[in-house]
This record gives sequence, C-alpha cells and structure tokens, in this order.
Amino acid sequence: MVSSAVSKLCESIAQQWSASMADRCILAVGLSGGLDSVVLLHALTQLRDSLPIQISAIHVHHGLSRYADEWAAFCEQLCALWSVPLQLVRVDVRAAGEGLEAAARKARYQVYADSEADAVVLAHHRNDQIETFFLGALRGGGLRSLSAMPAIRSLTEHTVIWRPLLHFSRQQLKAYADAAGLGHIEDDSNSNCAYLRNWLRLDGLPYWRKHLPHLDTQIEAAVERLQDELSLLNEIAEADWTMLHAQQKGFQIPLWRNLSESRRRQQLRLFAQKHCLGMSTSAALTEFARQLMESKTGAQWALPHARVVYYDSRLWIDKYDVSGQWHWYGLLPVSSQKLVTARYLQWNRHPFGLAETDAAWIVRQADNEDTIVLRGGRKKVRKLLQERKIPPFMRTVWPVLCDSDNQCAAVINVAVGIDRGITDGWMPIMEDLPLRL
Repeated sequence: MVSSAVSKLCESIAQQWSASMADRCILAVGLSGGLDSVVLLHALTQLRDSLPIQISAIHVHHGLSRYADEWAAFCEQLCALWSVPLQLVRVDVRAAGEGLEAAARKARYQVYADSEADAVVLAHHRNDQIETFFLGALRGGGLRSLSAMPAIRSLTEHTVIWRPLLHFSRQQLKAYADAAGLGHIEDDSNSNCAYLRNWLRLDGLPYWRKHLPHLDTQIEAAVERLQDELSLLNEIAEADWTMLHAQQKGFQIPLWRNLSESRRRQQLRLFAQKHCLGMSTSAALTEFARQLMESKTGAQWALPHARVVYYDSRLWIDKYDVSGQWHWYGLLPVSSQKLVTARYLQWNRHPFGLAETDAAWIVRQADNEDTIVLRGGRKKVRKLLQERKIPPFMRTVWPVLCDSDNQCAAVINVAVGIDRGITDGWMPIMEDLPLRL
C-alpha cells in the first residue's frame, strides 16, 4: 500500500509539472545524496511511467569534504539501482573573496548551466525558503533577496531551474523517506554554526519558533507576496529596458533621464545584471547616476568585471579582460580568412566596398600611424573612429584590414578606402562591434 506521504508529494509534483512544465520533458535532478535530493529523485522515478519525462541526475563533486568520494559513490549506487543516468562532475572550488560556500554554489550552478536538460530540478523545500528569506534580511538585501527562491526561473536560454518541493517541510520529506525506506547521506558541514545558514537552522529559527508558533506560515505567505511584487517590478523594469533600447541604439541616456529616480537606479542595476558585470556599492551607483544626469561625458562606473563608460549619450562596456570582451582580439594579427572560418568576421554587400574577399588581407589592431583615403582626403584611422563616435577605449582595439604591405585598406564596420573600393563591393563586418558605416 502506497503511503499517504509518498502519494501526496508525487501528486503535487505531477500537478506542478502539468501546470507549468509540460513543455519540458528532459529533467536533470541536482543530486547531492542528502535526504532532500534523494526524496526528489525517488518521487520523479515514481512518475516517469505516468508522465512523458526523461530523468537523469547530476552530482557535483566539490572536493571540500573528506567524505566527498563516499557521497559520489553513494549517488552512483543509488542511480544504478533506480536506472537513472548520472552525470558526476568534479569542480575546483576557489573562494576568491566571496567565501567558500558562495564559491561552491557558483561552481555548482555553472555545472547546471552546462546541462542540456530542459529543467534542472532542485530539492529546496519550505525550510530552505524560510532560511533564505532570513539570510536576505540579515544581510541587508532588497526585494529580490527577501523574495527568496522562485519555483521556476531561467538558468540559460534553454534551461530553467525548477523547485517543486518549496511547499513541503523537511519533516514531510523525512516522512516520505521513512515510508519509502530511503537511505541518504549526512553532510557533516551542516552542523557547523560558523555558517550563518546553519546557525539559523540550528539556533536562530528554533528559538523564534518557540515565541512565534506560526512563524513558518507567516514567512511563507510574506515570501509569496514579495514574489508577486517582484514580478510586477520586473515587468516595469523590462518595459523601461525595451524603451531605452528603442531602434537598437543601445542604452540611451536622454531617454533614461526621463524616468523617476528609483527607476533610473533600477535600470543601471539591470544593465549590470544583463551584461554579467557584477554589482558595486549603492554609493558608487548613486554617484554614477548623478554624473549621468549632469551629462558628464566619460563618466565611469567601476564594477567587478568591467567599467561602464558614458559616451555619445550611451553606456558602453569596457571589460578589464580585453580578450573576454573581444574574443578575436588575442588572434590579431591574423588573416581575414581565419576570422571568417572562426565566424568572427563576415563579408556584407555594400554600396561601396572592396572588390574581393579572398585576397591576402590581414586583420590587425589599429595604431596611431594608420591612415585611410576617404573622399575628403587622407585621414588618420583614430580620427575617423572619433568622428564616428567610437569611445576612446574602443579606438585602441579597433580592427583594420590591411594589404600585404601592411597598409590599411578598410576600417572594419566603418569604411573602405576610396582608392581600394568599388561600387556594390564587400564590407568587412564584425557583429560584436557597433556599426558605424
């Protein structure tokens, strides 16, 4: 006879899948070997005959515990027993100023992002949700932090994170495991109160629950309201973002200035988030916003992975790692054909362009001495880039097309020398550079 604890949880997962995930049939469970993920994987195996789903598991071997190999072996044995394909991935966790726990999470989610599954299914439950809310509050987080974990969120363009157990307590998962006779591992680090989350779980929350018997229910309700408000905020922010990028002209500061102060700050945060630049202090963001309002050309906002530069009424990204921003940069100088083969360069028809694309063209970085012949006479390439409103930091890396004598024949995305071009010719284009034809 099927236990009520088992049937209730399985029915809930099936209903959630049918309501929100029916277009996602390839599921990969994040399997640590702990109680929560073992219950989740077991429940999904019970559903694979009644739902059109394919199940696999991902175990991330962080190498941080002396028991890490034993945990990996347990997951291998469990998946073999239940006929579930397992991907075991070893990662190198380095706490580069963010703390070991955060670094491990980052590495783990990168593994999930590399998955080809439609959804990576994680076993976060109601207790985890409440802990995450309090962690956000204790760390001074805003609405996004206090909203804790959504049931579904995008991970990559193809894959989502799905958390179907958020309305089940750990006690309910324990009852399921007991009813189904499931074994699991215990992470020894879970008892270390040096980690704030563990202190909350073992000391803080039990104390508060004694004085507030309905704490969990109230916090769960608060999180649901906060997630609704966050959803509304995201809709407004995305509408503003679309407006600021009208006509594909980039982040337009004149339009940005028409927003309210809070929406202006939100758009700057969204700019950093969408471009994966990290985040600065609130004071630095506020100062940058002030300079933008005063039209201070060349104003810069220093973020962990790049500088954001204000130039020509737009925001531009200047990454600290040049090759990370321009993947072709480390190849220069190089033949144009190799860049075409690598899909960094393409040839487009243009009213005035080069006669041939298969000549022995070389692409290299523009230098101070490069010139190009235009209708008004010979002009320095750097001066031409300045006239076309290319930011100073980009002029130093801008690629030019040269002949066998190292003479500039074309400035990529910008112009072809009139002494080299013909009517209805070919223009060299790199899509990751702004067009300034």
